[in-house]
Amino acid sequence: MLSPDARQVATEVLRPPAGYTLDRTVLTSYSLDLEVVLALPLAVLAQSDRGVEELLEDPLLLLEALREASGRVQVFVDASGIALPRVQRELYAALEASVHPVRAPGQGVFHPKVWVARFTGEQDGRVLLRVAVASRNLTFDRSWDVALVSEAEPGAEAEPGSEPLAALVRDLPGLAVQPLARPLTEGQASLAEELGRTRFPAPEGFDGAINFHVLGLGGPGGAPWRPVTEADRVLAVAPFVDRHGLDTLAASGAGSLALIGCDEALDALPEGTLAPWEDVQVLQETALEEPQEDTGRRPAGLHAKLIAAERGGRAHWWVGSANLTHAALSGRNVEVLASLAGEAGSAEAEHGVGIDRFRAGLDKLCTPYEPGEAPADGEAEARRALERARDELLQADLAVHCEAYGSEWRWRLAGELPEPEGVAIDLWPVTLPLEQARTWPAEPAWTLPLERLTAFVAFRLRGEEGADPVTGVAKLPAHGLPEERMRRILRTVINTPERLLAFLRALLGGLDELMEGVGEGATADPDSLGRGRALEAETLLEDLLRTAARDPERLDVVRHVITDLMADEEGRAVVPEQVRAIWRAVDEALQGEARR
Repeated sequence: MLSPDARQVATEVLRPPAGYTLDRTVLTSYSLDLEVVLALPLAVLAQSDRGVEELLEDPLLLLEALREASGRVQVFVDASGIALPRVQRELYAALEASVHPVRAPGQGVFHPKVWVARFTGEQDGRVLLRVAVASRNLTFDRSWDVALVSEAEPGAEAEPGSEPLAALVRDLPGLAVQPLARPLTEGQASLAEELGRTRFPAPEGFDGAINFHVLGLGGPGGAPWRPVTEADRVLAVAPFVDRHGLDTLAASGAGSLALIGCDEALDALPEGTLAPWEDVQVLQETALEEPQEDTGRRPAGLHAKLIAAERGGRAHWWVGSANLTHAALSGRNVEVLASLAGEAGSAEAEHGVGIDRFRAGLDKLCTPYEPGEAPADGEAEARRALERARDELLQADLAVHCEAYGSEWRWRLAGELPEPEGVAIDLWPVTLPLEQARTWPAEPAWTLPLERLTAFVAFRLRGEEGADPVTGVAKLPAHGLPEERMRRILRTVINTPERLLAFLRALLGGLDELMEGVGEGATADPDSLGRGRALEAETLLEDLLRTAARDPERLDVVRHVITDLMADEEGRAVVPEQVRAIWRAVDEALQGEARR
């Protein structure tokens, strides 16, 4: 944590250690890119170092990873935080059971970025819990973030420092916009119980265990949270600040106050707010990675949030999601932070976790803040008006209804939409491009093929000329979604004999083996997967027999896929005669064994 030059791929947090498998994970985020969640199971299960964009190129592997991860990944995101995806994909349907929009009880935003992963030992079933408290959302942002990661086995006694984190995980179903299924609620409660018995050790250099702090679960009430009551020195890092947040830290009486923030937020502060802060810095543009052609529009810059305070040779740190704003500290938002402490040391010392040692690395990335012009009020108000309209839309009583319509399906949005003055509302199923949006009050209904039915509804709000539109995705209650939808999506992906064989190979041999075939230097063309070894009948027979002996449940998926494909002429063309014969022999043997 004290080396800003050290970087880690976020998906590494979820990868199991040697000898363990991922049992389940709970992720929270303020904002969310559906494509990131789509690629997450493949990155974790296949332990691939490929980037998200590269993983998204292969729907076949994504599909198998999603199938394997079914029920093991649960994501809780602010109801307004699902971003409009760049690409329309039928596979978003596979995320509907694992993405849960939530709302903060205090009418603010649901803002924590916490990842909890539960691993089980492959040999002895021992439980290992890993937690990451970060400032990072589940998005494609190129921002400079910070994370604190720790892991431990649950103990026998309650750990008071971990109880707030346990309460968050336990209460998440109650914050959800739509009711969660009972097994999922029970799973959350079970994980929370284990978290409450786990003492997460602080990183090397710090003392003892990590303490967790959750703000806003009960809504605002009482005095605002004051992490620092007395200090000699304070360092604060946050992209968003206001007078309330900065005054809260300045009230600690510290003789040295240092702040690292963002130009836009600092420029918007009331005059005199920064007077007590003797050292105010911003992140240099050169600290960011050079944007690529397809990443230049993504948010970048400082996004880390942390506070460090020194007193009497000790350093205390708070890391997490909270900005230095009234909404964050008063309990309007739901926020999570982790705190830890140790000897401060100095920049020259080999030991210590103080401010000087941190800044020895961080200062190379920063430059003194030069005040600029405050943002125009009109532009900010136009944005707020659109966001209020978005919130009205997300709180409206809306639902998706689907019904058969000849050989296709009728998808329509039911309910009364708000009509905010001066705001146009465009709507469309997230599986369609923006060009097919309908502007309310035009009937929000489309005729779709089965595989494009979805519970995710994209929206765009347009206001006065000059104001950027507000876009997003709502997950709504859906009625009439046919059970065979995922099977049809599978058919759209497995549409050639080569893809069928590649899918069988992933199913029988495991994702990691298949990923090796498309590693660095190899082609990522899905139609190339499965050629060679998987086309050999003896190899396929060998794989089927091995799976029948070790993990027969996997063959149920093979049975469903082949049966579905063989149901019509188009599907039968995808199943080579050699594969049919091998599968028929294996399946008859299995059925005969079951009858005995």
